[in-house]
Amino acid sequence: MATRVSDRLAQFLTAVRAMERERDSKIWCIVHNGRDHICGPTMYSLFEERDKIGRGKKIEILLHSPGGHPDIAYKAMKFIRRRFSEVNVIVPVVAKSAATLMCLAADKIYMGEFAELGPIDIQIDDQVRHGAKNFSPLNEFKSIEFMREQAIEWMDYYAVVMNAQYGLSLKEALKDSVPLVSSLMRPMFEQVEPLGMGEHRRALAISEEYASRMIALTGNPNAARIVKRIVWDYPSHEFCIDFEEVLELGLPVERLSESQDRLLTKAIIELQRDDSYHGFASDDTKSTTKPQQVRKGRAGQGAKARQHVNGSDRAGSQERL
Repeated sequence: MATRVSDRLAQFLTAVRAMERERDSKIWCIVHNGRDHICGPTMYSLFEERDKIGRGKKIEILLHSPGGHPDIAYKAMKFIRRRFSEVNVIVPVVAKSAATLMCLAADKIYMGEFAELGPIDIQIDDQVRHGAKNFSPLNEFKSIEFMREQAIEWMDYYAVVMNAQYGLSLKEALKDSVPLVSSLMRPMFEQVEPLGMGEHRRALAISEEYASRMIALTGNPNAARIVKRIVWDYPSHEFCIDFEEVLELGLPVERLSESQDRLLTKAIIELQRDDSYHGFASDDTKSTTKPQQVRKGRAGQGAKARQHVNGSDRAGSQERL
């Protein structure tokens, strides 16, 4: 089994090296599979490999991740942007949530045929009130928005009915509609907890602030509109933001060539049977070719040394993207 894992890793590294030659660039890999995500090991790899990463004109990030902690995503991308004048991101399949946050700071995003980004509304883990599933604080604000629209719709409806059927003037009809609509809406609005809403608004501000700072690094003239849409306007955290949607948002996106898309997608799919990877794939990276252990089960038992092939650290902040 260990040999098969090494073969898959070797095939993945070979594919990345071929990409580096074809694109004439260094490619840093952040590839997560299973339950791994952007967290401590992502930063550990940068700490430990900072000399190898070096500085220069251009670097590209091969990014395949379901998301993770926004603080780590922000720090990792800032570290890379400080060292290189041009930073591109390659997304063959998926870069959701905190990985999308990293894409906002890219000079160019190269997306494969099946690639997708995702909204960056913060996700909160509150098992006491919401159980095991993370929830978005955006839910409360969307509920308030719905209730506001519903109240206006009911006011219009009752005013029109009283005017048309009972002959009241519009002024009288609107006046009489107020207590009726208020009595309908009050029980719903009484469920709102101001302190809880304030806490959740601050959580969403994390996404907004990091997104604004990331996109400011590229000087994108559509920054304010992009941040609003990608934090507030999508109906779910899992919503698919594909190539056409990214282009419409105003982000600097291009299609990954078909040959490169197929090469990377196949390599990632093969690798994901076993584990995740951080780092370069250069020929002189001797430590990446040593045999690796298989991760056992979803919890990541038997995880590899975190320098290159990493399990995720699941401790830390309750807020993640």
